[in-house]
Amino acid sequence: MSFEPISFGKYKLIQSLAQGGMAEIFLAKQQGPAGYEKTVVIKRVLPQFSSHPDFVAMFLDEARLAAQLSHPNIVQIFDFGETDGSYYLCMEYLRGEDLHTLVKLARKKDQHIPPQVCATVVAAACDALHYAHTLTSEDGKPLQIVHRDISPSNLFVSFQGQVKVRDFGIARAEGKVVKTAAGVIKG
Repeated sequence: MSFEPISFGKYKLIQSLAQGGMAEIFLAKQQGPAGYEKTVVIKRVLPQFSSHPDFVAMFLDEARLAAQLSHPNIVQIFDFGETDGSYYLCMEYLRGEDLHTLVKLARKKDQHIPPQVCATVVAAACDALHYAHTLTSEDGKPLQIVHRDISPSNLFVSFQGQVKVRDFGIARAEGKVVKTAAGVIKG
């Protein structure tokens, strides 16, 4: 599928990476003065949801939550904003594959991921989740962040071996604007 690069505020969207039910993901270049350029990932709300108050509130919750997370095993969020009526998150770009893809590739070659690699991935993910779960606000109150969608697709392994948990979009945390009703499953 061909994609024509488009300007999006201070970013240039250069490749569509994925589209979900309510947002789309792009490989992008952050552009600045004197030829400054940084490769990033943009998660943008789909146009049909940009004016839906409940969805915008959920996306704003994700941005507020992500802004508080700073851990070597959690995908870093650099920016949040609105351009041309669309809310977006700007995230770090990582070269690698998610664990789901790595498992599929191993199966295709009739191989297994080595146990030490599995242990490293699980340990890094547990470290990131423990950090998020025990994080406190500036006034010391527990934020009680629970990811709620840990799956192989949300565990990313860079080509350098760094493990990152991604997509806290449906996480539960104290102080969120949008609360999940009892009996409702998200994710």
